[in-house]
Amino acid sequence: MENNTNSENKKILSSTAEIFTLSVIFVSIFNIILRGNSEKISELSELFVLCGQGITFKALAELFFMAVVISLMRYLWFSDKFFKNMMMFHRITFMLISVFVLSATFSAVFRWFPFNMWQAWTGFVISFIISTLISYGAMLLRSKMESKKYQQVFDEYKNKGENRDERN
Repeated sequence: MENNTNSENKKILSSTAEIFTLSVIFVSIFNIILRGNSEKISELSELFVLCGQGITFKALAELFFMAVVISLMRYLWFSDKFFKNMMMFHRITFMLISVFVLSATFSAVFRWFPFNMWQAWTGFVISFIISTLISYGAMLLRSKMESKKYQQVFDEYKNKGENRDERN
């Protein structure tokens, strides 16, 4: 039981690190892209308050907090403890909706961008879609690598069985 808990904790920590890293990369990229307009944007957004020169510790803490909450939500949605009979497609869909709502809430609460500015929301939706596609791609790559590994182990097992049958 304790080993299973350690494994779950490691998954949550790993997920938090991945989400936090991706968030910081996106904010950094936008910081670089928007550097020329940074004085205007620094007045509108807490993420760009340093005028394109970096990210504040406050913003990093907010991004980390969001990464922890998303990791916990991921654990909730993909744990068989809570949703035993839910199809994976539905789990993924509800997870994405949850992350979108959470991100929008964090954006409003922490003033990551103005709530009433359609350009900011358009950027938010685009960055959400991009990060979702990257995450989905990483999940596909990981599952293909694991599937390949399991297929190799299965093939080795099958070959050992065939070799035993030939000897008998």
